[in-house]
Amino acid sequence: MKQILYISFLLLCFKGTAQTLKDCSACSTQIIKVEQIKNLSIDEIRLLTNAIFARNGYQFENSRFQNYFEEKSWYKSKNDNKAVVFNETEKQNISFLQEATKSLKAKNSELINQLKLFKEFVLINKTNELKSKFGFFYESQTGTDEPKSLKEVLNKINLDNINYYKSKGLNSVMEDNGFVKIVYELSIEGESINIYYNYTGHSKIIEGFNEFTDYHSENEYMYNWQFEFTNRKLKFIRLAVAG
Repeated sequence: MKQILYISFLLLCFKGTAQTLKDCSACSTQIIKVEQIKNLSIDEIRLLTNAIFARNGYQFENSRFQNYFEEKSWYKSKNDNKAVVFNETEKQNISFLQEATKSLKAKNSELINQLKLFKEFVLINKTNELKSKFGFFYESQTGTDEPKSLKEVLNKINLDNINYYKSKGLNSVMEDNGFVKIVYELSIEGESINIYYNYTGHSKIIEGFNEFTDYHSENEYMYNWQFEFTNRKLKFIRLAVAG
């Protein structure tokens, strides 16, 4: 656990000059440095880890990885994973990459836990706790609409179903009630977290702004609550309003 936390600290804080590691062509002879992977996502680090296995002839049960490496000119399966042997440099690099992956997964889990606590405080109107824990407050000029909209978003999105592609995570719900489309969304990109309430447009059944509907495009608006997650702490930055 201490090793994971140490790697996490280095990943977040180290200000090195080495270039980001793009492939593992030299991973059998060169030790990977922290600064080479500090900007990489779990997916990218996982691919680098598997590349070390692939360069030694490992055959993957995961067809996606197997197909990917079979397209590489250097890949040659040994057809027997028991025959795959790593040298000491490779063993050290594999261990390092696996620990980095664990650290990033722990960071993602901590973010979700804090978002769940934020949601709990919002839903039961614990404004003092929101301020002290997250630096969060409602804008006075938004009146009761902002708290109402934020509660709607947090009730719609599923914090247990945030999926990632590289450094981006998302859960988004679009609702069309026959009058208006509303998008409820939580998006993650690196250390930036955004929560959206987007009163985005008229229902798909409405053909135009005519005598049959009270909908008008000037009613469209959006709330965007912006956060940062640095040093494993969720912090409110600002509310942006459009429309």
